Amino acid sequence: MRRSLALCALAAVAICWGTIGTVRAQATASHYNISIWNPITHAYPVTGTMDLTYHNDGTVFGYYHPAGLPSFVPITGGRTGNHVWLTIGRNGAWQLNGTIRDGKITGSAVNERPSEDRNIAKFGAPVALAGAAPIYSFAATPHAP
Repeated sequence: MRRSLALCALAAVAICWGTIGTVRAQATASHYNISIWNPITHAYPVTGTMDLTYHNDGTVFGYYHPAGLPSFVPITGGRTGNHVWLTIGRNGAWQLNGTIRDGKITGSAVNERPSEDRNIAKFGAPVALAGAAPIYSFAATPHAP
């Protein structure tokens, strides 16, 4: 009886290990340079890099690294075909909705809390415009890690 329990436990561990290996093998990592700007004034350029992992179940996880800062800002999201949506930040400050074409992601970005963003003055965007029109454009181009 103990021998069959040990064999069952070993088989369960082997199955779980094989499943974890299969899931990891199916994930695809991609690295991007990203720029977000106001489409009306072309002001407020936010730049940095993104490291994304696409999973076969459609989930996307990764990190945003603001230009010039050693930060790792979490990214969560999803992908269906060429359509991708991402939330950057723990509180979801940036919502990105884009399309992947030739490896490049382009689309719109919404800053959920533009008036709380301390970088507005740094990048020179008028506070009134940033507060009134929180919709931006973005482009993410692939780069080697």
